[in-house]
Amino acid sequence: MRKHLRAVLLLALIFAPIQAFAQQFPTVPSGTVIGRTLSGTGPAQAVPFSQLLSTMLASSPTIPTLNTSSIVFAGSTSGTATLSAQAVAGTPTLKLPNTSGTLASNATLPVVLNATTGNISCPTCLTSTAVIQSRATATALDLSAYTSVVTLGYTTAGDGGGATFQKIAGNFKDTRILAGSQTTNGTSGCTNGTYYGVAYDGGSGRGAIGVVGVAGGVVTQMIPGLPSTAGYAVGDVLSIGSTVPGCSGSKTYTVTSVSTPTGSFTDSAGNKWQIVFPAAGLDVRSMGVKFDWDGNDGSATDNYTTLQNALSFAYYKTATGSDLGGALGGQVLLTKGTAMVGCGATSPIVSPYGVKVKGQGNYTSVIKFCDTFSTGVNQWELCDSLTHLACFGTLLEDFQIFNVVGINGSSSRSVVYTNNAQHESGMRRMAIYPGGCGRGATYETGYGGATYILLDSVEFKGGKSDANCGGANGAEVYINYGTTQVIINNLNLSGFSSGSGGPRANGLAIDGGFVDIVGIHAEQVVNPVVIHITGGLSAGQIRARSVVGGVDCVGMFTLASGNTAGNFMLSPPNAVNGCTRLVTNGQGGSNLTGPVVSDTIFNP
Repeated sequence: MRKHLRAVLLLALIFAPIQAFAQQFPTVPSGTVIGRTLSGTGPAQAVPFSQLLSTMLASSPTIPTLNTSSIVFAGSTSGTATLSAQAVAGTPTLKLPNTSGTLASNATLPVVLNATTGNISCPTCLTSTAVIQSRATATALDLSAYTSVVTLGYTTAGDGGGATFQKIAGNFKDTRILAGSQTTNGTSGCTNGTYYGVAYDGGSGRGAIGVVGVAGGVVTQMIPGLPSTAGYAVGDVLSIGSTVPGCSGSKTYTVTSVSTPTGSFTDSAGNKWQIVFPAAGLDVRSMGVKFDWDGNDGSATDNYTTLQNALSFAYYKTATGSDLGGALGGQVLLTKGTAMVGCGATSPIVSPYGVKVKGQGNYTSVIKFCDTFSTGVNQWELCDSLTHLACFGTLLEDFQIFNVVGINGSSSRSVVYTNNAQHESGMRRMAIYPGGCGRGATYETGYGGATYILLDSVEFKGGKSDANCGGANGAEVYINYGTTQVIINNLNLSGFSSGSGGPRANGLAIDGGFVDIVGIHAEQVVNPVVIHITGGLSAGQIRARSVVGGVDCVGMFTLASGNTAGNFMLSPPNAVNGCTRLVTNGQGGSNLTGPVVSDTIFNP
């Protein structure tokens, strides 16, 4: 009986409700797990998943199924990023997808990307072009590893931006002779006289042509035309050879000073960098010219040297002559704005043979001569007046030359002057402000031949009246160009109204040359065109058509006493338009008050 009781009790214990021995936890926040952050036994707690992951990464987990050769991160919208170990020992490479979802495996030359190692290199950079912010920045760098340099745009005025430079070993081309000394020891038997257009041989540069003077049978003077020289160095010895008849002995000129380049430069390691003449033309800003004048000479840059440097460098010619397939000259470009030149200067700006200066418009690009520029010196000369040789292709185009009205120049001083420019030379679409009592332009002599020179769409504005200048101040434009053709197209002449000091006495004076006038107009000029050519018809003839007079005009054309009869022809159309008469005939013939309807030649 006792055995049965024990069995019942055992079954009761087996089937009785079993008490739960596991620990009970409350509800935990999302993003957490149940665990313990401290070492050893103790109560469990809710652990943030981010904290758990940080702990795992810090302890270098070694779970084989997770520690594979790469970890892949899926993008939220497209693509994946893969962090993988290299095939060989080394630094791991991080490879990122491009927009197509594939891995980048190359780069734009000269930069090279190694798809295996991830290294970026530039194998050709040591022989390619360096791109630098400005010339000033380039000057401070060691550029030994490069063969060419490009400067970026003009971050500041005249900073040499936008130019290309080549490393050279010789002399800079954008230098010009400033001074020298002559050696004429032992010269004898020389024929006395002054010799123009003498070529100076030797030296490292090009273009030395000038004057040699001989007196008492010996050479007494050697003067190369300095603005047209380019590329010479101090110490160069130039010789005039046997140019002077019968002359023997030493006849050399040693260069003692040259201009400092304002285009080319030397870097911090002593490498020379020659500015390259661009195919489209030389921007004067790359030579240091600053267009920063805005009404005040004192606060503006004096660009006399940098502008002349640009013109001289443009002239640099090949060793082969221009009539033998060689090249010289080039286009020089002016930007928008006003650049001041010549404070205290006593020599003109000179445009050498073949140099064309072009702006953006005769009211857009302006060269302003400083108020202290010498009043007795021409301001801008076309070609070197010392050579007395024909000079082709020297042109001023699409800009303005400005002088303040209160600054007086002598009646023989011209804003623009030449005695030998021909053949696509002269001025086209220009505005000239002569200032006070001075000429706007002079074309005289015409050394070198019987080709042509231009005054095409040029306007001369202002200039003081005779009363304000203390007497006759000469013509606003003077032409006496020998047998050269002068082509005048749309010429405008102007003075001042009576309330501003009175009109100018004379506009265009013609004393020689073969002048074809197509379009001329004058305002506030008493005698717009005065013709006084003596010596017969071979000394000059004038034809005019499309003539319109203007305010304050007495005779649109004045034939001065002594002018050769029959050397002036007036053709229609023509109109008085404010003039008292169309032609004042001082040759002794009748004046013409009205228009002509057919070609009319004037005789006494």
